[in-house]
Amino acid sequence: MKRTMVVLRSSFVLLVCLGALSMVSPASAGNRCTDRCADRYRFRKDACKAIPYKRARHRCEDSAKRAKDECKRRCR
Repeated sequence: MKRTMVVLRSSFVLLVCLGALSMVSPASAGNRCTDRCADRYRFRKDACKAIPYKRARHRCEDSAKRAKDECKRRCR
């Protein structure tokens, strides 16, 4: 059971990393700072949706929101 969870988590991390690499394009380099923060937030929140446990998922989403707020604060 534990080995299965390790394999699932590592494959999820691999998929997230590949998705992040595929999203990078020359056109996205011209985004404004706040747009970039929002994109990162959406990506992190989507990654949180894969967490099956409700409390852990909410903690992950709250963490993503705090990171977004911090990013937006640095844009000012």
